[in-house]
Amino acid sequence: MNEEASFSNMDSWRGSSSGNSGKFGLTFKQIVLMHINRCVQNGSVEWHGGYWNETGNNPITRTYVHNSRDVYSNSVKMLRACLLGYFDKDIKEEDKKLQDEFAEKYKEYEEKEEKGKGIKYEWYSYKVEWHIRLFEQLIMLSKRLNFFEEDISEGDM
Repeated sequence: MNEEASFSNMDSWRGSSSGNSGKFGLTFKQIVLMHINRCVQNGSVEWHGGYWNETGNNPITRTYVHNSRDVYSNSVKMLRACLLGYFDKDIKEEDKKLQDEFAEKYKEYEEKEEKGKGIKYEWYSYKVEWHIRLFEQLIMLSKRLNFFEEDISEGDM
């Protein structure tokens, strides 16, 4: 039996929540808005590399603190993945430019690293700025898709 997920209207689609009759399902629009919020939260922190944090004396507990720059970049990548099926002509053009630019800069970075020029900080600075520009484009797409319009019922007025 093919239970392929299909929905024609992103505003009314609700995810399946087995056994709960869709009671706690989220619309696609809500999922995207929640992920936009996650990107904003991840982008609103002090940037730092990953490191091990050690606490206690006996025993010492080591926990890894993630690289906040990578967490932000990955959040934006996942937002792009969510919205990819809704890309319009404008964002397709901008996305192509951004993707081509990123590929070229990454190639340059790899060549410099192979020569031992150690430009990791420079690469991370570029990567974060690039993801901010991508995020801006995704926000403009979300606005064109009317994700920011509130659904107001008469009881809310």
